[in-house]
Amino acid sequence: MQCSFAKSAKSITVVLIAVALSIQTAMAHSSGSERTAKAVMTVEHEWLAALHRRDVKTLARILGREFIDSDFQGDAITRAQYLAYFARPNQHPEPPARQTFADTMVRFVAGGNVAIVTGVVITQPAATSNAVDSRDPAAVRHSRFTDVFVWRGARWQVVTGQETHFTASAR
Repeated sequence: MQCSFAKSAKSITVVLIAVALSIQTAMAHSSGSERTAKAVMTVEHEWLAALHRRDVKTLARILGREFIDSDFQGDAITRAQYLAYFARPNQHPEPPARQTFADTMVRFVAGGNVAIVTGVVITQPAATSNAVDSRDPAAVRHSRFTDVFVWRGARWQVVTGQETHFTASAR
């Protein structure tokens, strides 16, 4: 009788371990919490959208505590400075520009715990913008970027970014 109970207990333990592992695997593969290029690019798109909305809560989630941005002018901007800038009300709101990614590549290093994203963001002014003619090719801005993400807390966070503006003819 005791042998039968031990076998049942072992069987139940094996089943519980299998269920726990399958739940953990399902959670690890939920949207945004995968170690895939698609998941990293999802965070890139969330970051861009949060910038347009001036959504500091989303930015704070995406930016790692050690975040530094090297902007197109060569300035190093800390996480605190970055968040403070977007927390301020926009004094001269303009219609949202249309931004698209091009030539984007995601590479994983350090056993998949680090993702390096390189690419180009193309910014076209909104058709209703008074500042520039949105049909003018000179109004389109190209920015080559490099962003470095780390995997922590079952999600991707960006720890550094760098942008360089260039003219389309320089490509």
